[in-house]
Amino acid sequence: MHRKEAAICSRLYTLHRIPMSIVDHEGNILYSWPAVAGDIIMPGMTGLLIEEFRQLHCDPQHPIIHFFDKGYFYALSEIAEEIYLIVGLCSPYPHTREELMEMCSQIVFPEHLQLFCDLMLQVPIVTRPQIFALTALAAQLFSGEEIPEENILYQDIAFHTLARTEELDRARFQQREEADEHTPQDYENGVCQAVELGRTDLLTKALYAAPAGRVGTMSANAMRQIRYSYISFATLVSRAAIRGGLSMETAFLLSDLYCQRMDVLTERSDIERLVVDMTMDFCEKVAKSRQLADLSPVIRTALDYISVHLHESFGMEELADHCGLCRRSLSIRFKQELGMGIVDYIHRERISEAQYLLEQTDLSLPQISASLGFSSQSYFTQLFRKHTGRTPERYRSGHRSR
Repeated sequence: MHRKEAAICSRLYTLHRIPMSIVDHEGNILYSWPAVAGDIIMPGMTGLLIEEFRQLHCDPQHPIIHFFDKGYFYALSEIAEEIYLIVGLCSPYPHTREELMEMCSQIVFPEHLQLFCDLMLQVPIVTRPQIFALTALAAQLFSGEEIPEENILYQDIAFHTLARTEELDRARFQQREEADEHTPQDYENGVCQAVELGRTDLLTKALYAAPAGRVGTMSANAMRQIRYSYISFATLVSRAAIRGGLSMETAFLLSDLYCQRMDVLTERSDIERLVVDMTMDFCEKVAKSRQLADLSPVIRTALDYISVHLHESFGMEELADHCGLCRRSLSIRFKQELGMGIVDYIHRERISEAQYLLEQTDLSLPQISASLGFSSQSYFTQLFRKHTGRTPERYRSGHRSR
């Protein structure tokens, strides 16, 4: 029974090593890869997934992908009449054993927690484009028809519950009394999807489409409220960037830097402007990473290292050692693939960062010069004028006057 579907899934699992299960309409696991996974999931969990699939009116031509707030994908598609394929759990970035224990405690029998964590730690990293491609491919193999990616329903959802039912009831009552609702998820999804795709045009529309409702109250203090909201939004955007292909190290570093920038601001309007700058920066970096996708792994490694250490002074030997090449070989390959030398690329990136610091902070020129690893302020000024046509002082005064 369903041996054909099982044979296809077995071959897919051999290729990508992402967990898969075939389940019936009640959520009973018929086959699973790896095989042991079918014996450790709590009864009823898969049934809930099937029930949601039906409520959303999905069908063989319209699979669904969920991304939980704890950082995991799962995909669900109907592969035969009342027979379903679950792909996942998988994640676009690594998790610690402690994080896995916290997540799987809700879906796995307690005696199997350690085994489930061991299995999850062996699952490869899976980006959003990869899970979309795999879901579309699996649906096509079973239906015999090509499934466009726009047919796949994607939802970024929370994976938690309130501690007590009365807390949820009280929150709902308060919301009804105030005749107000939280910011709809479509707004967050629109922003995050634009970041994932590296589409600044879509992001501009999403950011400035004023959402209905309000942000949930996290503090009675107005400035703390906006700071907490900022940090929550930075977390959403950085995760979206990772799913879009930005390296985890770069995304986390960028998030930290923008949170540090926010922390010194004292005006609400400045923080709101920084939200736009931060989101656009993430989106542009995702777009850039997609443009560089055809680069060799060693050059992508070099670019990631430069991005992470942009505010530090490092030598070419250090960069070459990190990439596993000698300095000469790295320089030749860098020039061949990017059309410019390593030093020129580093200067361009540092001047771009200097422009931001001049626009958005009150740091002095010596502070900016030192923070970006320039040997002297005069050299920084000379290089800045070469790239922008203006001195740093004139650049800052021109921006402030606008």
